[in-house]
Amino acid sequence: MANSIDYFGRNHWLSDIQQRVSLLARRRMFEKCPWGQTKKKRLRILDIGSTPDQERGDSNCFIRWCMERGDEVSAASVEDISVLKESYPELNVLDKLHPAPSKWIMKDVEYDWCIASAVLEHVGSYNNQVHFLSECARISQRLFITTPNRYHWLEFHTKLPFIHWLPRKIHRWILECLGMPFWAQEDNLNLLSIHELESIATKSLGSDFVFSVTSVWTLGMPSNLLLIAHRRSQSWSV
Repeated sequence: MANSIDYFGRNHWLSDIQQRVSLLARRRMFEKCPWGQTKKKRLRILDIGSTPDQERGDSNCFIRWCMERGDEVSAASVEDISVLKESYPELNVLDKLHPAPSKWIMKDVEYDWCIASAVLEHVGSYNNQVHFLSECARISQRLFITTPNRYHWLEFHTKLPFIHWLPRKIHRWILECLGMPFWAQEDNLNLLSIHELESIATKSLGSDFVFSVTSVWTLGMPSNLLLIAHRRSQSWSV
């Protein structure tokens, strides 16, 4: 397996349980998206932020499900994901991306859908998140963006409850004290509430897109936020 960022603590005792819960939640999110209510052609889909991980069942599951639908799927990441060709020979793996706020290599409106699953919380500051979403919008007709809900009781990266509800500076200080300096850095983890996601979407998409933000529930509370958007000149059908 290629070296990759361990976003979910593979060695944690809760990792196996979390993997199963995560896969079920992601499937529910996938089924909420109107990929093509009247499908007329093979969709051109880009998965942004793909991981080289091939061990976890919830890694790159949207790539797998879109390919099972028969769509034309490309993938891009700031990590080296060339290893994914071993599992998905038909996957178009693009050149490695530069982190935000760099402009991406993709052309304007090159894809029918841009997917970013559990990526937005890892791109850094509010301005970086705005830039990330703006680039997703620039290159596609429609968006499917998921991110954890900051106000779920459990923070799935650190496996710690409730402390992420504190002001960000205090939360990060506690993580430092607990020996988790990676997650204490804004560049690595910047969780969003539903109102913050709506704010970023409004600023990023402007008047060119129609969007909605919904949620998926896990363990008794909304665990994941789902942003679905399309250009005003388009519709959900393809």
